Amino acid sequence: MNRYLEYLGLCLVGLLCLPALADEPGYPVTNPFLATIVGTPPQLVWPVPEEPEVRQTDLSVRVLPERYLPPVLSQYRELHYRLAWHNKPAPLVFLIAGTGSGYDSPRLDYLKRAFWNAGMHVIIMSSPTNHDFIAAASRSGLPGLGKDDARDLHSAMSLAVEHARIEKELEITDYRLAGFSLGALNAAFVAHLDEDLRQFNFSRTLLLNPPVDLYDSIHRLDALARTQIDGVSSADSFYEHIFQKLARYFEASGGTDIESGLFYGIQSSDEALTDAEMATLIGAVFRFAAADLNFMADLITEGGRYAPAGETLKVSTSLTPYLRRALFCDFSCYLETQLWPNWSSRNVGKSMEDMAWETSLQSIESFLRNNPDIAALTNADDFILTADNYRFIAETFGERAFLYPHGGHGGNLQYLDVMKQILAFMEGEQP
Repeated sequence: MNRYLEYLGLCLVGLLCLPALADEPGYPVTNPFLATIVGTPPQLVWPVPEEPEVRQTDLSVRVLPERYLPPVLSQYRELHYRLAWHNKPAPLVFLIAGTGSGYDSPRLDYLKRAFWNAGMHVIIMSSPTNHDFIAAASRSGLPGLGKDDARDLHSAMSLAVEHARIEKELEITDYRLAGFSLGALNAAFVAHLDEDLRQFNFSRTLLLNPPVDLYDSIHRLDALARTQIDGVSSADSFYEHIFQKLARYFEASGGTDIESGLFYGIQSSDEALTDAEMATLIGAVFRFAAADLNFMADLITEGGRYAPAGETLKVSTSLTPYLRRALFCDFSCYLETQLWPNWSSRNVGKSMEDMAWETSLQSIESFLRNNPDIAALTNADDFILTADNYRFIAETFGERAFLYPHGGHGGNLQYLDVMKQILAFMEGEQP
């Protein structure tokens, strides 16, 4: 699996340097797969401070002191989070990472810098589906249920902010909340829970590229990894296929500089990546996240699917063989083999459709529709949404739905006009 990750990393490093493909006004990348991979062209990115300029540190808290973890997972006994702060009173915004991502997610680091530069304290929390959160803060060890994940997140956020107050003498004027992708759905359920608990009383909550029906979006992401490409029959052959394309391009161009070569030419050449190839690349990223989720959830619950139950995993134990097995189980497989059996045993007589509905934004529609302090931002070509999902966001949030024609899944979040809208809402301006 390490070889797969190296291949994938090299592919993505190159693809991140691809040029914009359209000159029309607004966000210029009109292919949703390409937008998701390349993000925003540098000249159109909302400016933020460089990392060294931000007053920040990484901290950790013990969320579940009673949890036993094998020695190989000892570094996950405490939940890590990232704090950026000011030495004066300021609002604090929590950021929740997307599917499988940690508190050090590059996408959220950019948002952290933008919010910090706007005068806010920032705490970044890992996704409940990230291995560190599952080990350190998930009570069930089986993330993927809206209300349960919200309770775990809310507890972890409470501990983190009190810890940050003590460590850095934070003065907080009010609380705000944002999340990306799955983290956006998590943010919606956390805000809904806090309406009853009245602990944070979030003055603003922003959902960035949220799924509406999580399990439907999961099936769509799983399908990307199974996209059919002529001549490709396995993960190995897929990565070899991509590298053969790169090799032919560099041979024809006479250059060897991967970054500048891709930036100036590959998508305009005969070796341009097809939609199917880009979809498969995106699907592969989520497939690795699914493997991570499958393995850690199984280990915490002692399911014995990947690592034998009762076997002590030492610090010196290689996890590669177990993770390789987990790689054959995607998100849908996780739902069917781990999450559903556990949930159905506690909800006799209910169906998987009931479980899906309870974890969807539709289940808290009234809360979202009637709360003027919650907004959603997404794109018409976001491939995790159906047309009905997009319509739900538009109709539920009304003028608090910030909708864009292009950007794929989060590809336009750094774009000038989009970040201007994000900051305006989070700073309290009316839509």
